[in-house]
Amino acid sequence: MVSNKFVLVSGYLMFISGILHLIATVLARGLLEIAATVLVFGIFFLLLGIITIMRIKNKQLDETRKIVIWNTTITLLNSITILTHIITRTPGDRSIVYLFLILIVIINLVCFPTFFIKKTELDRMDAVDKLSFFSIAVIKGLGLGLLFNVLAWVGLINDVNPLMIIYILVFGSLNTVYGELLYRRKEDKKIQNGALIVLILGLISEAILCIFFVNAKSIVDIFLYIVLIPIRFYYIKNKF
Repeated sequence: MVSNKFVLVSGYLMFISGILHLIATVLARGLLEIAATVLVFGIFFLLLGIITIMRIKNKQLDETRKIVIWNTTITLLNSITILTHIITRTPGDRSIVYLFLILIVIINLVCFPTFFIKKTELDRMDAVDKLSFFSIAVIKGLGLGLLFNVLAWVGLINDVNPLMIIYILVFGSLNTVYGELLYRRKEDKKIQNGALIVLILGLISEAILCIFFVNAKSIVDIFLYIVLIPIRFYYIKNKF
């Protein structure tokens, strides 16, 4: 069982991670894609960390569980994004930037399971619901991650790929919206089926685009789609 004290510690860690993100932004100056990415994440982590700390201290966590969902999603998305930057060596030869990115991932390894387990305990989820909640966090993270990818095109006005931009905006928005609806309206079969269809179409679309425009982010997204589709199908089969 995860106590509120441990959640409070994770809230402080998120705040610290936000500061590390901002420092990494300065250190990555000139590397537009990663600097913009860690800056946006840094703002999210600072705000969510502060809100989490306030909720715990005011004993409002049970009544305002949405913050736990956001924390679960952002820490997971952040880990995937940062690890992708590390693997693809986006920071180049700036070793100090890698150090900060690794520290951020380590913090996420503490925060993500804390918030995930806390949420499943608060909602008294069974095994199927826990699996569903994990997939919902990934779906929302996938959507936000796609929208964040627009940052990769900042400064590349002369090399914009309209097809990729359209895909990012459409499926980034759809996955983000469905990630929210799947939790709020989990008893609505139309929402469940709609989300499954969006995931299948997203997989097909990104797989086709990846053939012509190979990049690490698309490969990661395709892997996530492959994991998510059977989970959502399994949930529908067992709950409806």
